[in-house]
Formats: sequence, structure tokens, C-alpha cells
Amino acid sequence: EHTNTIINHTLLAIVLLGSDSELPAPRQTTMMCNRLNQIFLRLLPFAGLLGTASGFTSGGLTKVPQTILSSTTTKSDDNGISNSLGGVSDFEEWFSTNSSSGAQLNNIRHAVFNSMGRGLQFTSTKSSALNKVAVVPRKLVLHVPFSDEEDSSSGRSWDSNLSCKLWEECQKGKDSVYYGYCSLLTRGACLQPGTSTYPSTAPDTLRHWTSSQKSFLEKSEKGKKLLEVESKQQAEWRQKYDSVGAREKEKMTYEQFEWAMEAVHSRAFRGDFGALDGGEGGPLRKIASLLLPLSALAFGIIYATDPSVDKYFLPLAIVAASPVALTIIADQKGSKEAVLLPLIDSANHLQEADSVIEYDPAVDGFVLSLGRKCLVKEVDEAGERAQVCISYGVRKDSELLVNYGFLRGVTMEGLDNEEGDENRDGIRQRLAEQFEIRNP
Repeated sequence: EHTNTIINHTLLAIVLLGSDSELPAPRQTTMMCNRLNQIFLRLLPFAGLLGTASGFTSGGLTKVPQTILSSTTTKSDDNGISNSLGGVSDFEEWFSTNSSSGAQLNNIRHAVFNSMGRGLQFTSTKSSALNKVAVVPRKLVLHVPFSDEEDSSSGRSWDSNLSCKLWEECQKGKDSVYYGYCSLLTRGACLQPGTSTYPSTAPDTLRHWTSSQKSFLEKSEKGKKLLEVESKQQAEWRQKYDSVGAREKEKMTYEQFEWAMEAVHSRAFRGDFGALDGGEGGPLRKIASLLLPLSALAFGIIYATDPSVDKYFLPLAIVAASPVALTIIADQKGSKEAVLLPLIDSANHLQEADSVIEYDPAVDGFVLSLGRKCLVKEVDEAGERAQVCISYGVRKDSELLVNYGFLRGVTMEGLDNEEGDENRDGIRQRLAEQFEIRNP
């Protein structure tokens, strides 16, 4: 009964939007709603054939957002209080200035935790506030086509393309459309004129370990194989840098390319988002977005005012549902994309976290919603707080150490901070010991 009431009010609103007449009398309103309710229920099977429908609004059927297939987000970028929030104020300023484009930040903020360093804190105590804690408009997202193969036109891989794109934006300073995100990644360094060296976004990945620290892993065969994997990755990255064009090499040394590649491999998501740049499915999606409200409005008006329209029900239903069909076709033509998601990729990892990250065409942006398992209780000198975690999916220890620089359940609590452990011997020895125990 509640659902029918919602349908009635919504469909009535559609008809009234297309009419200049006064509001109908109560009885006429009831009859019209009953009639429109019947048409809606008869349309549902067609919506099911053409694609999944999540609801009915004054704009018509809306497509369910596409859930990201897999992710490679990052652990926190530092383990000390000093400069640990560098770049955050620039990011917050940049993000808030894009609120008119749909950027939303609800009940979360950047914070520093003793257990995992920089991350996100949930600031509300209400479970209802877990929904849509962040909305990141597409215009704030760096992205490139994703493929396991090299781009046939450029001879470069997706990670090389995204790394070159990221480095170029960081070098623009405040002139970059993404300057707030770049400042967050570089802890503000990219906004300082003449700065060409940035802090690591994943400082405890194996590529940063000294020879003596790597020797911690040589006690087992799996530890030795892990070191071989890291060496192989370094060789592959060098080859990828060699394939970069001369123009990019003039602006970027290998060390700078390596910094960008590390950021990409520790923070990027990938999935099928239906032609973000208007690629193959882009024009169809634009047509569908224009037809969607018009077809629903026209169909509602015709059916409500012409009783004889029943005999034309099938062709009219097909026309009304055509925007949904176009959207489905656009999704099929869309290609996989690799994206860097500001704010969302600041959350630390918890494999059990019931986080949901979606690309929502209705708002043309990426939406983060949380479940109760996403909140981790933290008690330290700052008091009792709730840290926001998201799941990166199931990741092996070897992958975590090579690309992220951490292991599940291994925290930095009880260790010296950056000032007291400049070479990070403490945390890296702890990581090596735990890897050896878990992988004998």
C-alpha cells in the first residue's frame, strides 16, 4: 500500500508538470492515479527486459548505478603527526569550491590515527548518516581507459597513461583543475614553486626498503620470491618509462614517473563505468538522458487524457521505455576505466568492510556509502573516534607489501614516529616478521 501511494503521487506529479490546468478535483485525482498506477505496473515487465530499474521519479525510470568491480586503493601515507595532514586544507578548500558541481562531504573528515596513520574519521553517531558520506563528481576524477594490454595506438599501458596524466596535473600547481587532490597526494608540495620531489604515497612498499631491511625477508623461500616480484616490477616500470614519449620525458625523470606509478598502483580503482569521457557509449547516454523525462511525461499525459489509448499500449510502452534501452546499449559499448577518486581513496583498508562505491549516472559522480563494518573504534590521546575503512577486496600479503606497504592486522602502534625512526626500520621489520610468520 505504501509503494502504491508513492507511485500514485509520483505519477500524478508527472502529469501535472505537463499541464497548465488547475489541480483536478479529489475524485478526478484518485481516478487518474489509479489509471496511472495500472500503466506503471504494466510497464514494469518491459523495464525488466530492457534493464534493471531502481525506481520511478518525475524523470522516469532511472538506471541502477554500476558497482565498481575491483579496486586498488591505498593505505595511509604516513605514520607520524608531523606534516601528516599536509595538503588537507588545500583539498578541503578545493572540494568545497566544487560543491556546485555536486561534490559532497557528509560526516567524514581527514584525521590521523595511531594505528594506521592518515585516514578518514566518521564524525556522526547516527547509523542513518552512513549513506552517501561522499559524492565525487566525474569532473574531479582523473581517468584513462583500462586494459590488461598495452594501448595499440600509443604503445603504452593504462598505468603509464594515468601516471603521466597525474604528474602533469601536479606540476601545474594551483592552475590544475585537480590542484586540491594533487596537494593532498603531495602533502602540499606541488603548490610550492620549484618543487619537483614529492613525499611517497605508500612509503613502506618494498621499493623503499633498504638492503638491510630487505634482508629480513630472506629467511624463507616465500620471502625471497617476494623480493624477486618486487625486482621484476621495478624492471617493468623502467620499461614502461622507456616507452613514454619524448615530450613527457622532458618534463619527468624516471624517479618522478616512479612516484606517479606508485600513487596510481596504490590508489586507483578500475571498473566499467559506461564511457566516462563520452567514448563509444557517450552519445547514446546523452540522448537517453534527454529522452528519459520527455518520454515519461508524454506517455503519462496521453494515457491520462485519452481513454482509447489502450489499444496502442504496446507501441507506446516501447517508446516510453526506449531511454532505458539506450542506456543499456551505452553501457555495453562503454569500456573499462581506471580512475583516481579524491577523498574516497583516503580511506584505509579493512577486508571485512561493507563499503559500497558506485558510479551513479544520475549525479554523474562516484558515491561512497558505508556499512557498520566500515567503522573501526580508535582510542588514543585524541579520545575515542571511529575510523572509516573500505574494502580493497581480497588481497594477498605479497600484493599488499609490493603495492601498498602494509599487511592486514599489522599496525604501527607502539613504534616510534617518523622523527624517531627516520628510516622506518621499526615498521618494516614488523612487516617482514609478520610476513614470514604468515607465509612460512
